[in-house]
Amino acid sequence: MNRRLLAVPALVFAVLAVAGCSGKTRGTANPAATAESSSSSETSRSAADSAPRVPEPLNTANITADACNTINAAGRSTLSLGDGTPRSTGNGPSCTFQEAADPGNQIDVTTVTANKNGLQDVYDTKANDAYFEESQAYGYPAVYAAALDDRKNGKCGLFVGVTNELAVNILVQYDHGAGASDPCSVAGKFGEAMIQTLMGG
Repeated sequence: MNRRLLAVPALVFAVLAVAGCSGKTRGTANPAATAESSSSSETSRSAADSAPRVPEPLNTANITADACNTINAAGRSTLSLGDGTPRSTGNGPSCTFQEAADPGNQIDVTTVTANKNGLQDVYDTKANDAYFEESQAYGYPAVYAAALDDRKNGKCGLFVGVTNELAVNILVQYDHGAGASDPCSVAGKFGEAMIQTLMGG
């Protein structure tokens, strides 16, 4: 069976979460709030529930047009990835990268344009996640999170804030090799390479 056809539902589990008490659905833009309700929300949100701000917003024009632009040739070479295959999803532009030597190992990357609050939307829906671990990617705020914990099965989800209004979801699905036993390290390496790409490095 073609693994690319299996990637879409896996990505849905990583990006979408059933709306919880926050009233937000991951991967879907939130309804416009009034100034009063926004102020109330910001006041009631604790520091622990607030997403870190990015050190400097990155130029995201290329990745909002094509998620395959999230990593350059040097980054793909480091991770032994082939050229990406772009596709459109309800959450934003997406791209599937496969290992050149083993297509059974792949990384699905989505520029989550459906959400307008960047990593804050991930924080607001963390009650729906099976795991939620704060991290960084080349100095930019990141969170390992997914609705299902399949890390022992070679799957790991990572969200990286590239601006305060936009996050990128990296979903690793590795069946073989070292990445299958530690998929989050692969996601972290992709996140680092992505930030360097967007910085022009």
